[in-house]
Amino acid sequence: MTFSTRARRACFLAYALLLFIGTHWPKLTIPGGGRPDLFVHAAIFALWTALLIASGFFGPPLSRRNIALAALVAVAYAAVDEALQAIPWVRRHAAWDDWALDCAGVALAAAVAFAIRPFVPHLRASAAGFSP
Repeated sequence: MTFSTRARRACFLAYALLLFIGTHWPKLTIPGGGRPDLFVHAAIFALWTALLIASGFFGPPLSRRNIALAALVAVAYAAVDEALQAIPWVRRHAAWDDWALDCAGVALAAAVAFAIRPFVPHLRASAAGFSP
């Protein structure tokens, strides 16, 4: 594993930990009227997914396999994250629309990753035999 791969994975793990803490901190609220947190959900999970894709846990970062599996993991984690917020002692709000915007962020990150694949060929495949 290269230094670059280790650094990308360390960034993802640090972000994932901070996100977990932030989404489970008791009674944490975003000031303002309405539901400004919906856009925050999309942005946070777009970045979470982009960092997971860049980490290349499932193959070269921009391989179809890595992007698809990272997106599936992100959608599953978003569901778990939202469900855990329904635990009474966390005193947070769990809602379907929150999860839907999480998924929108995941889809955005995956779409961008697929879109940039042709421009970054060295991140699509490796000598290890992964197919682009």
